[in-house]
Amino acid sequence: MAYVPKPNTGTLWPTEKKTDSWPDVRGDLYIERGLLKLLAEKHTTEEGLVKISVSGWKATLGGKKCLSLKAGEPYVAKPKPEPKPEDESQEPDEDLPF
Repeated sequence: MAYVPKPNTGTLWPTEKKTDSWPDVRGDLYIERGLLKLLAEKHTTEEGLVKISVSGWKATLGGKKCLSLKAGEPYVAKPKPEPKPEDESQEPDEDLPF
């Protein structure tokens, strides 16, 4: 049975470097079209680059050490709402039972 990768995942495998210009690891990343479209629409920089978050875990697959990867949307911190200033001029409503 052929290997079917999970969406938005990949693997990097160590290479047998022959020169310093060869990469230390090489592999593939399988990204769903829907995620690619979302990333291009939502996370494109002013320079036209698309930012993708990539996470990696050390793993052993088929007896070989590798890095297992997962791609997704970059983390964007949500701005904290500013606290509302308390209006001291308002007096508490005395009709409330608490």
